[in-house]
Amino acid sequence: MNKVASILLAAILAIVMLGGFIAILGGSILGALLFVVGIPFAFPMSTSIVVLFFAVIIIRTIMEKRRQKREMQKYLNSPTD
Repeated sequence: MNKVASILLAAILAIVMLGGFIAILGGSILGALLFVVGIPFAFPMSTSIVVLFFAVIIIRTIMEKRRQKREMQKYLNSPTD
């Protein structure tokens, strides 16, 4: 009987601890989402500079890939003598 009670108590404690961990994790995820959503409102100029920076990098990368593709097509389609 003592063994059954200790197993039952350990199971209840484990459920309570897991529930606490899930609540902490859920709160952390919610807090992180609110932080990410709130940053543009708190620092609009800094956020727009960061967005502009990444947009320029992405656009330059896309243009470079297209240029490389055009050059490769030219090379492959060029008549060989």
